Amino acid sequence: MFAPYLQNGFQIGHTIYMNPFIVLEALDAGGSQTQTDLLVKRLKKEGYKPSQYHFPQEDRATGRIVYDKFLLYKNKFPFSKREQALLYIQDFYSKQEELLSRKGIVVSDRFATSTMAYQTIGLKPKERKQMLDWITWLCYKGKPALPKPDIVLFLDTPVEISLQRLKGKKKDFFETKEKLIAIRDSYLKLAKEQKWKIFQSVDKKGNQRTREELHEEIWQKVEGVL
Repeated sequence: MFAPYLQNGFQIGHTIYMNPFIVLEALDAGGSQTQTDLLVKRLKKEGYKPSQYHFPQEDRATGRIVYDKFLLYKNKFPFSKREQALLYIQDFYSKQEELLSRKGIVVSDRFATSTMAYQTIGLKPKERKQMLDWITWLCYKGKPALPKPDIVLFLDTPVEISLQRLKGKKKDFFETKEKLIAIRDSYLKLAKEQKWKIFQSVDKKGNQRTREELHEEIWQKVEGVL
């Protein structure tokens, strides 16, 4: 997704670009953290000075509350979908000033685009639109507001592979086959609606692509807007 966020650059029609805010999205264990790390490493190698983020933030109370009171606690004290969204959004806002004052490229493993995907699963079309409008309003409209990603890259990983990678690990509230199927469908729908760039984690025969091969494809896309 390309957005005209002009404080630090961007546009597309008649160019401009400069310092994009790049978000990588994927299913749980879908490779977004690995590809974020590789992209940041490549940017530094090419002489850029990127800032790297991961949400929810595991080292801050605003992120730990998401993990410890909701995800890993399996929603035993039930949060509604709006309450779930608010948990994530307050974590994003904890970095608002830092993100808005950025001087270089920003690369984030997940952002509000995750909330749009995860917190709309199972909703009927009208309810889904209302939820997306509400999340968009909270995050991007009026004041206060978060910076909107200039580019969203979605790593499309089959649910079976995600589950294989999660095997033996402590699973959170969303890490079941049924939920992951719904989340993947939600991501693909958002990607089409919001014109994200989709990268396939497997080849046409269903074989997993190497992280290096996937990174090169991502880099080609990112390099074109730097």
